[in-house]
Amino acid sequence: MAALRKRAFTLMAAATLAAAVAVAGARAARARPASGGAPDGGLATGATAVLLKGPYLQALGAGGVTIKLELSAPGLARVEVFPAAGGAAVARRDSADARVFHALRVDGLAPATAYEYRVTAGAAAVEPGHFTSAPADARPFRFLAYGDSRSDPEAHAAVIRAMTAVPSDFLVNTGDMVSMGNNPVDWAELFSIEGRLLRDRCVFAAVGNHELARGDHAGEVAFLHYFAGADEGRELERLYGSFRWSNTRFFILNAMDRWTGAERDWLRAELDLALAEPGVAHRIAVMHWGPFSSGAHGNNPALASGDVIGIMRDRKVDLILAGHDHIYERGAGSGLKYLITGGAGAPLYAENKHAPETLHFEAAHHFIEVAVDGDRVRTTARRPSGDVLEACGYQGTGSWDCDAAATPRAGDAGPSPDAARGDTTLGTTPPRSACGCAVPGAPTEGSGAAGLALAAWIARRRRRR
Repeated sequence: MAALRKRAFTLMAAATLAAAVAVAGARAARARPASGGAPDGGLATGATAVLLKGPYLQALGAGGVTIKLELSAPGLARVEVFPAAGGAAVARRDSADARVFHALRVDGLAPATAYEYRVTAGAAAVEPGHFTSAPADARPFRFLAYGDSRSDPEAHAAVIRAMTAVPSDFLVNTGDMVSMGNNPVDWAELFSIEGRLLRDRCVFAAVGNHELARGDHAGEVAFLHYFAGADEGRELERLYGSFRWSNTRFFILNAMDRWTGAERDWLRAELDLALAEPGVAHRIAVMHWGPFSSGAHGNNPALASGDVIGIMRDRKVDLILAGHDHIYERGAGSGLKYLITGGAGAPLYAENKHAPETLHFEAAHHFIEVAVDGDRVRTTARRPSGDVLEACGYQGTGSWDCDAAATPRAGDAGPSPDAARGDTTLGTTPPRSACGCAVPGAPTEGSGAAGLALAAWIARRRRRR
């Protein structure tokens, strides 16, 4: 399997160089000519290599972080980490050899500390990035959850701009980041839209069905390459893992699994450990296809048949974050509270059949802000305008406790015509944005983002022929 994965990604890497031409304009602001000469310390880089993806954060923990980036040609790279308040570098990591993709792990950092990091690679001077390491105590924290960003770059970009304006410690993605996980154009599009956000905020991503492209392993390989699962700072060659932040244990799951084997056994064992883990007040599961939904896909039958619902309930999972259906939904069933956040850009879905577990349903582009303070959790779903779609929360093992008011739906797009037949068809008409968002600085049709949508649509049409 490892050899197959390596071969699959080698083929994708070659295709990425060609795909980069289509998005070079969108990345121009991220890379500018270097001033010349080797950087301090004698690091020699490939003179013709330019930055295609990143730098971006992965596997952020209390003591370290991984910085990833991709170049257009093999070259060397260096990352240096400095205190955000100024001063000398506290850590430095150089790549071992010249390569296209770099994953540079920096350890030995202090918990709950703000840092600046600087990357030198290829023929580009890269803007510094920033992050704050995870805490070693139970202090309050905030993260943003989003998912299903594929297919409409304009709507996706509007959601990301709104997210950038909301402070958070990290990000959680519920999957379907791209339309086809084996298509380099789609990955290039993702990084062109989310690059600045991912530079400064680590995303912990669950794999979606669109990353697991049909018929080969290339999509899985690409997802693991860019967003490998993390387990306390270690990257994993599997599609699930867990991490701790403050008083909360997160479980990042592959919901497209059959739930009859290794992942089910792992989840049960990890949840058992979390029951006795000192200081853990919350257990949050993140997956693409959740146990309940009133959207087009409905409930995930494998979670029910494998008794994964019971495993999570009996081991005190207090919140499930999911996607798959392109909606916002909040609910509770079988002793589990859940949120569906599938509104980061993909065409919106209508309510298919109202599930008894559903407490609130809306077809709207959005993201969710989650604030954790002691045993209290507050969730705020926000539209691309920044307005509140719904605010809610809970305390300990209690039920949802929601605010009565939410802002009007003016400007929201309705469900897409394709919602009733699912998300696997490709129309014959070039895509138009379904966003309808009034965000300052949002691109209009015919702008760069819309051009990316057209380019991606043409590429998909060509593949189907």
